[in-house]
Amino acid sequence: MSFKLVYLSQQDPQWKNDLLGFGDPGDTIGYVGCALTSTAMLLSGHGYPETPKTLNEKLKNAGGFVSSAIAWSAVSKIHPNVTLKAFIPCSTSDAPLAQIDAALAAGQPAIVQVDTSPAPGIQTHWVVIYARKGDDYLMLDPWPYQPDITKEDYLMKRYAQGNTLKRAISHVILYEAYGSGGPISTPSTPTTTTPPSTPTTGTTTPGGPSARVKADVTWGLNIRSSIDTSSMANVVASVPAGTQLLLLEADGPSKVGAVNQWVRVRTQDGKEGFAAAWYLEKVEAPAPAQPTAPAPGPVKEAPVPAPP
Repeated sequence: MSFKLVYLSQQDPQWKNDLLGFGDPGDTIGYVGCALTSTAMLLSGHGYPETPKTLNEKLKNAGGFVSSAIAWSAVSKIHPNVTLKAFIPCSTSDAPLAQIDAALAAGQPAIVQVDTSPAPGIQTHWVVIYARKGDDYLMLDPWPYQPDITKEDYLMKRYAQGNTLKRAISHVILYEAYGSGGPISTPSTPTTTTPPSTPTTGTTTPGGPSARVKADVTWGLNIRSSIDTSSMANVVASVPAGTQLLLLEADGPSKVGAVNQWVRVRTQDGKEGFAAAWYLEKVEAPAPAQPTAPAPGPVKEAPVPAPP
């Protein structure tokens, strides 16, 4: 599934006066809960509904706070499919914009620290960034009590403090949510589901040697631009069990079902890439219409079985 914009405010009366984690009196969500609220927005956007109130309690039960500071890795104790991939302090160096952009392209928003004031030092604040726009990022800022995701909110407009983009960000937190991927809808793009357009010539799967995703691959199958499973960044499509794929290699049929073999395929909508052959079975008939159920996002793949 693709990340969906969900706005939450740390100033919401439902939780603004709640004590954050194990902090001192006065360390409320409304006062210092920007990191917690940003994490709740990120989880909710990936399909794991949380509010600052619910996440606060769950993290406390999981030992996810040091005083009022969130322990970023503790999120996976609550949602095992969401793992911490990078913890990058960069207050004295340039922010890793290329790494951030790669994560966004893979459908994985980032939580970043910014400076709320031009005064000396860093007056820390955390926001979620979800799209690159020129020399800026679109963000979900947990501070304003304005639950509106129909308007674009720019990081540099509010938090540049006279710096360039690579110096306006002082810390980067990257999570990877398995099962999430694809383009992230922005306020300038439609967020409602529209009927698929009629495929143009060359996007449908023609007759010929085909393979079908095995029925027991219940987690779905990723189609990748390269044979590399170390990251979700190269996932071009994800298809559910039962989907038929056109084999593009002359020796493709001989690879189907073979352990540790990859085969180049084309999906019903014309996307091409490599599929793990051991999750496929042969089909000689022309490929039928794509399943009506929406395809999942990038999925957590099962371990490669040992060769017989």
